Amino acid sequence: MLKTIDIKVVKDPQITAKMLCEYNEASALARLNILKSCKVKNPAVIAISKRYGDARDLIIGCVQHSFEFMEVLKVYAGDLRKKSRTVTGKSSENLILCAEALEKFYAMDDLLTKRFNHMSMRNAGSIKGKKLLINGVIVSARPEILLSNDSGLSTHGFIKLCFNKTKPLNDSIGQGIASLSRRYFKEVEGLDLLPEDCIVIDVFANKVFCAPKRDKRIIDGLSACCAEIADRWEKITL
Repeated sequence: MLKTIDIKVVKDPQITAKMLCEYNEASALARLNILKSCKVKNPAVIAISKRYGDARDLIIGCVQHSFEFMEVLKVYAGDLRKKSRTVTGKSSENLILCAEALEKFYAMDDLLTKRFNHMSMRNAGSIKGKKLLINGVIVSARPEILLSNDSGLSTHGFIKLCFNKTKPLNDSIGQGIASLSRRYFKEVEGLDLLPEDCIVIDVFANKVFCAPKRDKRIIDGLSACCAEIADRWEKITL
């Protein structure tokens, strides 16, 4: 018997910040493929997007206490590698990828400590569910970590983590994601954050991006992409 794959067709136009930035730089054919992947949700593709869930959760749990505990990430990585030997297939592969991600993030210890040690951090789960809407398109731009310089009483910045082992972010995409997330806070949370405190970290590339001080051209270009996506959404077929 052939195994059936249950797919989900998304009714309303929506896209992640990263994919929107990629769409902005893509060819016509690549744009169509991006739209299809956003509208038609294949369980196999969803599983790939969630493969770094363990690494993401462990990093958030570590840094929201203090960068002094960064070394524990090496212990977590070792535990994940041991666990990977008790399972097979994709489960084993994903555990190894998460271990590699933790090791890569730990390699940024000195850089991150110097940059953020004066700020406290907390899980951004409190803003889950709130959405950024640009020209009729829901853009997923919520970061994982909130930054504060008053012991968490208010939000002064954020960190968004990106995991992609084979395709590092270029400057325009990294800055674009940071700008979109900054816009999220301005429009949804009513916070005008300083660009230098709007951070995107490419974990595997060990690169840190922040929103540019002048990002109007970036936002205008991405807004135009959203208008195009909204216009094309109903025309996308399986």
